Amino acid sequence: MGELSEKGEEAQADHDEAAQWLEAWPALQAEHTGRVEAMAKAADQIPQLERDIQSLDTQLTVARTRDSLAARLATAEETETKREAEALHAKKDWLDLRERRLDGMAGELAAELTDGAACSVCGSTVHPAPAHLRPDQPTREDEEKAHTVHEQAEAAHSQVTRTRSDLAEQHAQALGTAGPTPPDQLELQLQAARTAHQTACDQAGKLPLAQEELARLRHECDTRTQQSQEAKDRLTECQTRHKALAQQQHTIALALDAARGSAATLGDRMTELTRAAEHLTAAVDAAQTTATAADRHRDACTTADDAAQDAGFTTREESAAAMQPVALLQQWREELQQWDKDNAVVADTLNTPDLLEACAQPPAEPQAASDALLQAEARMKHTAGASQQARDRFTALTALVADLETRLSELAPLQARYALADRLAGIASATTGANTLSMELEAYVLAARLEEIADAANIRLQAMTSDRYLLVHSDEKDAGRRGRLKAGLGLRILDNWTGTERETSTLSGGETFTASLALALGLADVVTQEASGRPLGTLFIDEGFGSLDEQNLQDVMDVLDQLRAGNRAVGIVSHVAELGRRIPSQLSVMKHRNGSTLRPLVAADL
Repeated sequence: MGELSEKGEEAQADHDEAAQWLEAWPALQAEHTGRVEAMAKAADQIPQLERDIQSLDTQLTVARTRDSLAARLATAEETETKREAEALHAKKDWLDLRERRLDGMAGELAAELTDGAACSVCGSTVHPAPAHLRPDQPTREDEEKAHTVHEQAEAAHSQVTRTRSDLAEQHAQALGTAGPTPPDQLELQLQAARTAHQTACDQAGKLPLAQEELARLRHECDTRTQQSQEAKDRLTECQTRHKALAQQQHTIALALDAARGSAATLGDRMTELTRAAEHLTAAVDAAQTTATAADRHRDACTTADDAAQDAGFTTREESAAAMQPVALLQQWREELQQWDKDNAVVADTLNTPDLLEACAQPPAEPQAASDALLQAEARMKHTAGASQQARDRFTALTALVADLETRLSELAPLQARYALADRLAGIASATTGANTLSMELEAYVLAARLEEIADAANIRLQAMTSDRYLLVHSDEKDAGRRGRLKAGLGLRILDNWTGTERETSTLSGGETFTASLALALGLADVVTQEASGRPLGTLFIDEGFGSLDEQNLQDVMDVLDQLRAGNRAVGIVSHVAELGRRIPSQLSVMKHRNGSTLRPLVAADL
């Protein structure tokens, strides 16, 4: 009982200790779980922070490029303004010089007159009053030199304009990518992103240890829970056993009182019972020996009766009377063994496969066998003929195979040439996957021409749109109502102010006219280059000016004035009043009942 009490006290102590730890477990679990979740969240944020760092790094690089391009663009714009002023000044000097030469052309022609020689103007050989050459009269060389200076200034201006346009396009793209954020602000954002990334990496690095600690605490919680339950079970068991032992002790005390009976002590009672038990044991052993002998006798009689009946006798007495001498029984046993051996040999012989097969065959028929022999000989002769015919066919087929192999070897180069030609035809007609652009050869050539025209048109389109728009050649197939056009013949508009590309269909009416006019002028420039520099002297433009605002109209007219200054005749068909004030030479269409007439207008009429 004392040992059981000690075990109960030990179980109670274990239960109290586990209960005290489990009581503090919820707060401990919440603390470690929150720490692990915060670290896991920081680990999940690492990829996004890395992408932010990469994006800010790229944006910072582009922003620095943007600012550098802005400075270069400002310098280029100043240079363009300076070159434009120089070109206009050179043009003015050339035109003034040409006008002075034309005003004094009579004196220049008179200086070439000689007596008796025909005049190049009137053809007369008499020169009564030739004009005098002015002292400051320019010569042809002076005019050509001034024209050369003008062309060089125009070329320098065009080169600076192209450079400024390229810088404007690059600056617009950089601005569209980096936005207006200053580099120093981007550097601060990049440093903050890197700091946040390092902090997240540090927290993520501690995540495994925090997870291990949380797992350890959860395992300890399970252990403590199990310890509490086991201590509770042991305490319950000790209490149950204590009650059982007390009950058993009371029962044993009662049983001892009953077992002692009339004896003075329990030892006397045990001595009496021991002697009685010895007598009972001897009686039981004698009874068991008698019962065993009777059972053995009964079993022996039963076995003898069964053996007599198996041998064919009615009783065991009859079988005992029929017993033979041992020598005779031994002789019969040897004869039976010999008979078994002979029977086995005969049975083995009868089971031979040949004898079994012969027994299974029907009775022999000689006439049928003879007929079968004749038929077999006839089939053999027919088979021999078929064999010879097969050998002849094999020989013929061998020759045909050799000829076919020769023909196939000759066909291989032709197939290779056909495959090459077919592949080239498929690429040229855009019917195979090898043509990655899905562009026919004709469209490819036209696309190259269109790209040249777009480059030439951009020179004037920039001037007419204040450097806002550029035409960009597109290899993609046009969609929508123009979807019937072949791939490679598309144009898109690059808006330098926003740095984005869009469809030409999004342009307004005036912008569409400006782009169309720039394309027409670019086409004229490309045709001029293809014609070995022979210029197109006359250009007519029909309507479209009414869709332009005042600023766009001014830019377009400046470009047309440059064409006129380059010895080109530009004809404009329009009803816009502003054009009437800017164009010196005009033809007015007068409508009448019987038709329309043309009336020339001079500066006085305007």
